[in-house]
Amino acid sequence: MASTAPRAALALLCIFAVLAILLPRGVFMVKRHDFKRCDQSGFCIRQRAYADLADLAPTSLAASYSLDLPSIMIDSTAGTVRARLVDAARPSVLFSLELDLLAESTVRLRVIEESPIRSRHQLHPPTSDQALALDVPKPASGSTVKVVDGAVRAEFKVAGKETVVSLGIEAFKVVVTSAGVPVLTMNEFGYLHYEHHRNKSDPVEPEPTPEGELSEAEKEIQRLKGQITKDMWEESFGGKQDSKPYGPTSIGIDINFPGSEHVYGLPEHASSFALKPTRGAEAPYTDPYRLYNFDVFEYELDNPMALYGSIPFLMAHSAETTLGVLFINSAEMWVDVEKVQSDADKLALGDEKSGPVSSKAARPSTRTHWMVESGILDVMLFLGPKPHDVSNQLSLYSGRSAMPQYFAIGYHQCRWNYQDEQDVADVDANFDVNDIPYDVLWLDIEHTDGKRYLTWDSVKFPTPKAMQEGLASKGRKMVTIVDPHIKSDDGYRVSKKAKDLDLFVKGPNGKDSFDGWCWPGSSNWIDYVNPDSRKFWAEQFKYSAYEGSTPSLYTWNDMNEPSVFNGPEITMPKDNRHYGDLEHRDVHNLYGALVHRATYEGHLLRNDGTDRPFVLSRAYFIGTQRYGAIWTGDNFAQWDHLDYSVPMILSTSIAGVVFSGADVGGFFGNPEPQLLVRWYQTGVFQPFFRAHAHIDTKRREPWLFGEPYTSLIREAVRTRYRLLPYLYTLFWEANQNGKPVMRPLVSEFPEDKNTFDVDYLFMLGSDLLVAPVTVKDAPSIEVYLPTESNWYDYATLEKVNSGTITVETPLEKTPVFLRGGSIIPRRDRIRRSSTLTLKDPFTLVIALDAKNSASGQLYVDDGRSYEHEKGAYILTNFVFANGVLTATTARVDGAKQPAGLVEKLGSRVERLILTGLKAAPKSVVVKGGSRLEFQSETLSGGGGVVVTVKDPKVMIGESWGIEVHV
Repeated sequence: MASTAPRAALALLCIFAVLAILLPRGVFMVKRHDFKRCDQSGFCIRQRAYADLADLAPTSLAASYSLDLPSIMIDSTAGTVRARLVDAARPSVLFSLELDLLAESTVRLRVIEESPIRSRHQLHPPTSDQALALDVPKPASGSTVKVVDGAVRAEFKVAGKETVVSLGIEAFKVVVTSAGVPVLTMNEFGYLHYEHHRNKSDPVEPEPTPEGELSEAEKEIQRLKGQITKDMWEESFGGKQDSKPYGPTSIGIDINFPGSEHVYGLPEHASSFALKPTRGAEAPYTDPYRLYNFDVFEYELDNPMALYGSIPFLMAHSAETTLGVLFINSAEMWVDVEKVQSDADKLALGDEKSGPVSSKAARPSTRTHWMVESGILDVMLFLGPKPHDVSNQLSLYSGRSAMPQYFAIGYHQCRWNYQDEQDVADVDANFDVNDIPYDVLWLDIEHTDGKRYLTWDSVKFPTPKAMQEGLASKGRKMVTIVDPHIKSDDGYRVSKKAKDLDLFVKGPNGKDSFDGWCWPGSSNWIDYVNPDSRKFWAEQFKYSAYEGSTPSLYTWNDMNEPSVFNGPEITMPKDNRHYGDLEHRDVHNLYGALVHRATYEGHLLRNDGTDRPFVLSRAYFIGTQRYGAIWTGDNFAQWDHLDYSVPMILSTSIAGVVFSGADVGGFFGNPEPQLLVRWYQTGVFQPFFRAHAHIDTKRREPWLFGEPYTSLIREAVRTRYRLLPYLYTLFWEANQNGKPVMRPLVSEFPEDKNTFDVDYLFMLGSDLLVAPVTVKDAPSIEVYLPTESNWYDYATLEKVNSGTITVETPLEKTPVFLRGGSIIPRRDRIRRSSTLTLKDPFTLVIALDAKNSASGQLYVDDGRSYEHEKGAYILTNFVFANGVLTATTARVDGAKQPAGLVEKLGSRVERLILTGLKAAPKSVVVKGGSRLEFQSETLSGGGGVVVTVKDPKVMIGESWGIEVHV
């Protein structure tokens, strides 16, 4: 048997390899049994059992964590606490606790096993830049830290409110209070379970066998105790064995939000924006939310199973406060969510030893249980107090979103695959024939020489430079796919060089390069954890290395979860080895982001840091926003997939990755014309706007369905291009303060409880509310317009009532509403590509609020380089008040605008459109200048007038005023 099994296994692998190469991707649809449930994951079973025991019979648990009082060291000036955490059940296993009060109302808590027999992976200097932007935490100002009544108390202010972080000493717990009211707790329910490193030969104290007949409760306790030790040293799934040479290393802890009924985040899942419960009698899900990057074909909807990206970030919200939690760990994670009623009088830390809390009645609250397979306990708490504050705090530490090139926010046309250079030329020409603007044409895996990335098929694409230059002559770009699996072939330059430099991920023995199967067949994976590997990968994008590439060619990283066709759960074995003797289990969720980063650095390298990269990635992690865009993966041409694209992008956006989108039309399947139109009408308002399709689908370029569909798609795409100045300004805002480009209503209206569950609507910036039509043949939809603002129909500029309204939705209409008090900059001249519009004039759309005022911003730079970081940008603030529209230039640093910028970057304003006036103005005058021509249109139903001022004779980049005399 032993002699034949390896040959049989090899034969099966060969058959699998041939199938993987020859069969289309559509054959490998999602098979739920390919992916674990919690009850098939050893550490999830153990941690859930421990939590159940803590709830059912806390006295049956020997563990009891406390702070060692003599070890506590406090630096009130620096806002730090250092102490030793002790578990009474394991007195020889010690843990270090670090608490840091950071700038911008942020707290970081780290618990690290002291002197483990093997180092535990942590994203902390010198490797913290793999997830975080700042290596050295900034200290908070104005805080005091002291030991009071059996607790360590850190006191400071958040938005003027007295805030206290209390660490219980005798019974370790964390409570955060705001104005005396608990808003966040950790280990309140005793779920902290930190599995220490050990040797398999270490003696284990056997559980005493109960005497006599057991009650049902006692039987359950015994069952749970048995589960706490399940699969500690090895486990298998789907016929794949995980050797787990270092045994159990998982960590679990409860993090709870008294008073917050709604929690959001934990991307990526095809689920609602407000996270549904996974525990409790009425929980719709039985599995926790799983964070483990996977390649999932045709993923299921309304499901907490893991998808392509993982950001362990959660935002909790109530009308009073918003909080964020970031668990800085790149291993596999599961998170349970439970809705409960919290009674502040009975709160575990609401006692004399831990400091006073407010006495209030039971409040709807949320309990969460975080379970991670390895690494350390490293959590950042963002204390808000509003959603935009949390976005700022998160992006301050995980990194601000990279400023994209202007073309990148235009329309992208993609397909697996455009067949050859003639196909590319025909598609490009048909966009012009049909008068539809676009910016980027994409090539999938078939453009390469036998799936050898960074090469070209010399038959289908014999002159790639000329092809790219032809697109570039119209201001257009090209993107090619570059996946991280490297065909094992000594005749392939990239493979041979990486092998010679010993840069591939190793198998479990730590010596031989891991070999798996992906599109090219037998493949190896570069170890991007190794800095030398990232440097090597970046060098492959030099023009001298990537033959046939030009400055107008950009990159798409797919399959970087990583996808391994014959691996466990279609990914890499957890016991593979990385640089620094790390196991793959330690860095799995980080791997794809490191591919993204190295590619981004390659784009910087090829142009000496003068050209902003554009790199799209499917996998993502904390900090991905620093490197480019992501998308929601292999969706399906179905109405429900269009519907779920909205909450999926919202969840990713609040977790810091603001440049995201979904494949327009759906990757798999053939959309009917109505669905395709509705998807375009939705996609134009999402941050990343790309149409993409599977190789087996029918061609679906925008003109192929004929009229009226071509015209409807054309108008949708043109709507996007008119709004590019507004969108670009939103990306600049995200680059400055982390505000998402596409936002949930709750971010803009945090006190309006009607917005807390809304995820079928979204805001584009603060000024446009979009109501996508995601149901076939819908004659109308209901839309909630928050009553805090007044609203206008964006298409007609007519006033619309606030509250819940019914809007008719013929196929040509997507309900979009303009918020009263906003000023939207547009460019209404449509050209072939966005690059050709950069000197075109602007239109300003002004929508007055109830006080007849409005404001807005416009950011302008060259749309390409990093000169804006040296001051080469124009920032204009617009204010309409007391009948005067004022434009003033501004600088981020408060300095004076450099000379010459108006000539270099400025454009004139060719039109003002003003809505909300009750009557037509008598005159419109440039301050200190001439009278201007204008037209007034009276709106139906007493909706006031719309005033259009043509050629107001003012420039963007200059300060000016225009008076509207009524």
